[in-house]
Amino acid sequence: MSHPLLTPRSIVSHVLVTAIVIGCVAAGQWQLDRLQTVREDNARFAQRLAEQPADLASLADPDGDPDVDEAGLEFRRVEVRGTYRPGEEVLQRNQSYRNQTGYHVLTPLELEDGGVVLVRRGWVPSSLDEPPLDTAPPPEGQVEVVGVLERPVEQPTFGANDPEQGELERVFHTDTARLDRQVEGELFPMVLRIDEEFDNPTPDQLPFPVGSPELDEGSHLSYTVQWHSFAVIGVLGYGAFWFGRLRRTTVTAPDDDDGDDGGGGGAGRSPSPDRPLTGAAR
Repeated sequence: MSHPLLTPRSIVSHVLVTAIVIGCVAAGQWQLDRLQTVREDNARFAQRLAEQPADLASLADPDGDPDVDEAGLEFRRVEVRGTYRPGEEVLQRNQSYRNQTGYHVLTPLELEDGGVVLVRRGWVPSSLDEPPLDTAPPPEGQVEVVGVLERPVEQPTFGANDPEQGELERVFHTDTARLDRQVEGELFPMVLRIDEEFDNPTPDQLPFPVGSPELDEGSHLSYTVQWHSFAVIGVLGYGAFWFGRLRRTTVTAPDDDDGDDGGGGGAGRSPSPDRPLTGAAR
């Protein structure tokens, strides 16, 4: 008889559990690798944020450069000079500021050396939903803007999308390729975020600048612990299952001695003295 651990059914369960455990470990390791990548990126971005602002023209050609290095420019602090175009302003939906929902104001800035940059000027409450915002206008005339470069966000495959056709007043995403259709001139393919922040803003200071981007690590560490925990639980649980099963199936065989304390009639046994023999006279 085969050992319980070596039956075909048991072998199939061994293979299945092993595959699940390996999958959990692999998923946990992938999350750990992602965490390390995020930490390296955050360290690089933090260094960029600490640098002095550079002239955008020294880093890229804002006037129609088709090969902008978005990864190399992301989180770089830059300064630009130009004139705002409030007539082409749009609002980005679902933006929070100090636990209040509203919009981010995105206003094109026509650069003095050519080209147009979309500037994230700050946050306004949801009651201000018709651009251009007369109650939160940009400065008039020639201005100097200092901020941080952000990558654009393209329309996702799933989820909320901005219409393909028509002129947009409110958007879900900072899709510069989409907004370039309604902005006069060549729109630089990154967004300039004003990174100053007010301690105690007042309504006459709208829009409120939202400060520098937060460099968080996301949920990779918790997912790493979670997947590795699943693997440990799987190994310990499967081992406990088989330990209990093997204990239940282990039977100690009884002693097979030929004692004479049983009933009569057996070989080598004397008939019971209180049972009359067959055919005995009465």
